[in-house]
Amino acid sequence: MSPSPFTVRRALPRDALAILEAHRAAIRGSAAEKVYSPEIIDNWAPIHIAPERVEAFAGVIEQGDEVVVVAEDRAGKVVAFGSIVLSNSELRAIYVSSEHGRRGIGRAMLELLEELALEAGVTELRMDASINAQAFYEANGFVSIERAEHVTQSGLRMACIRMRKSL
Repeated sequence: MSPSPFTVRRALPRDALAILEAHRAAIRGSAAEKVYSPEIIDNWAPIHIAPERVEAFAGVIEQGDEVVVVAEDRAGKVVAFGSIVLSNSELRAIYVSSEHGRRGIGRAMLELLEELALEAGVTELRMDASINAQAFYEANGFVSIERAEHVTQSGLRMACIRMRKSL
C-alpha cells in the first residue's frame, strides 16, 4: 500500500501565511464564485494577503482558543486547513485548495477536529457553512438547520446554512 499523499497535523504559528494562501486557493478555485458575488469573494479571500492579517492569524494559532489543523502534501506544502472553537462548540470551516479536492483531505481534517472536540468534552459542533460546502458537511453527518446570513468582519452579509452535528 502506498503512503498517504497528505498528512494532517495541528497548525503552528509559522503556518499562518500558508494557511491563508490555502484558504484563498480553496475559495477562489471552488464553486464559491458561482454562488457568491465578486465583492463577497474579494472580502472573503483577498488576492493580496496583508502582513497584518498573517500576524493576527499566527496569534490566533498561538493563543490556542481556536484549534487549527492543516493538511500537507508530500512536499510539506499546506494544501488545506480547518478549525474549531471549543469554547462555543463551533466548527469554523474546512478549506481544501481546489487542486487537492476530492481526495479525502477534508474528511480527514474533520475527523481530527471531531476527535479533539470530544477530548475537550464537546458533544456537538455547530457552524455557519457556505452554500457551496453544504453537501460536504451533510455527507459527513451534519444536519442543516436553516438558511441564514453570516456577517463578515467588514460587515458584508453572505448567505450560509446553519448546521450542527452530534459527536
